[in-house]
Amino acid sequence: MRIRMAGATDIGRKRKANQDSIFYDEAQGLGVVADGIGGRRGGEVASSIAVNSMKRVFQSSDTIRHGEVNSFLVRAVDELNQDILTRGQLETEIAGMGTTMNCLVFVGDRLHLAHVGDSRTYMYYAGHIFQLTIDHNVGTFAAKGWLNPDQVQPGAKDEALVKALGLGPNCEADIYEVALKPGQLFITCSDGLSGMIADNEIASIVRKNYSKFDAIPQLLIAAANAAGGRDNITVLLSEVR
Repeated sequence: MRIRMAGATDIGRKRKANQDSIFYDEAQGLGVVADGIGGRRGGEVASSIAVNSMKRVFQSSDTIRHGEVNSFLVRAVDELNQDILTRGQLETEIAGMGTTMNCLVFVGDRLHLAHVGDSRTYMYYAGHIFQLTIDHNVGTFAAKGWLNPDQVQPGAKDEALVKALGLGPNCEADIYEVALKPGQLFITCSDGLSGMIADNEIASIVRKNYSKFDAIPQLLIAAANAAGGRDNITVLLSEVR
C-alpha cells in the first residue's frame, strides 16, 4: 500500500500561542499529532517533545518487523512519557506539563495507531466517517462506567483529561491495528477541530474537496475557525492509495 499525507496546524482565533505539534513523513509511513496541556509554554514544550521524541525513536530503530510494531509503540510511549517527566523535573516552571498524542505507523497492509488523550483519529471510507479512537476524558470515561463518581474531582469538567503523556510515571496508550484498503482516508486531529465542528461536517468537507487533497487540512481548519476557533487546530490526513 502507498500512503499519501497532508497536514497543517493553526493557532485558532482565541489562543495566544499554538500548543499543538505535528510531524508526518509519507515515505516512512509515520504521522504524529500532539496537543499540549499545562500552561502556555509547558503545553508547547510537551507536545514538541512527544512529536520529536517519537520521530527520533522511530528513525533510530532498526527495521521493525510487522509483528513487532505494536510492542514498539508501547515502548515508545513509555519513553516519550519519561522524556516529558524528566524535562519537567529539570525545568520546574513547566513541571506538570502534559500532552495528548496520536501516532500512526503504516507498515505493509496495516495501520498501527497509538492513542493517548482526546486528540482523535477518524476513518473516512465510502462517504462515511467513523471515530476510531476513544477520548480519554472525564465525560467519556464516566459515560462508559469506567469512572466512579467518587473518582472524579469536584467541579471537574467533562473535557478534563484522564490520560495524557506526562501526567504520571505510567502512561498506558490505546493501541489500534487496522487492515488497510485503497480509498481509506484517516483524519487525525486535535480537539480544536473535533470540538468545533461535527463529524458529519468533517465528512462533508472531505467529500466535497476530495480531489483537492492537499488543501483539505486548511479547509477543515478554516471551518473550525469560522465556528469560533476556540483552540489550536491541527489536522493530518493519511490516504491509502
